[in-house]
Amino acid sequence: MNAIIADFRATMTQLKCASSERLLREGVSMAQVHILLTVQRQGEVTMSHLADVLNVSDSNATGMVDRMEERGFVVRDRVPEDRRVVVVRVTEAGQRLLREVDALSDDLFRSVLERLAPDQLLGVGQAVADLRAAVDAEVKSDGHCHAISTTTPRSSSSLRGADLANQPAKEGIEH
Repeated sequence: MNAIIADFRATMTQLKCASSERLLREGVSMAQVHILLTVQRQGEVTMSHLADVLNVSDSNATGMVDRMEERGFVVRDRVPEDRRVVVVRVTEAGQRLLREVDALSDDLFRSVLERLAPDQLLGVGQAVADLRAAVDAEVKSDGHCHAISTTTPRSSSSLRGADLANQPAKEGIEH
């Protein structure tokens, strides 16, 4: 079991690194993606909560959000009932960026899966489905999962198992 865990960790690390490199070439950081996903999942987030989730100071979070707001990915609004509270929301440009991130990720994963033989691909598809079910069961049973940290498919471009191999390749990111 330790070998499976080690292989899984190494694979996920390689995929994250490759994804991060692709995003950086597009001028997007993983921190920006993390912020967008956090805000998207909750609808809107206070700046202080965002700083807590990111495990950074309020001023650091403010700087990160400043740069994202300049690019039009998020907007900040003061809460009318308490003008000291600032909430962050994802804009349409931010939603579009997340769809583009999904497309990049799907393209990378599709390229990886295309290296497998059809019978291997079916085995991977079944194993991933089984793993997902086991994770779902474990997360529900221990009660430690928080919606903000749960990875879920974000768009219709997120595909499951062997279906991935049957889909046409996506075009590049639209600008």
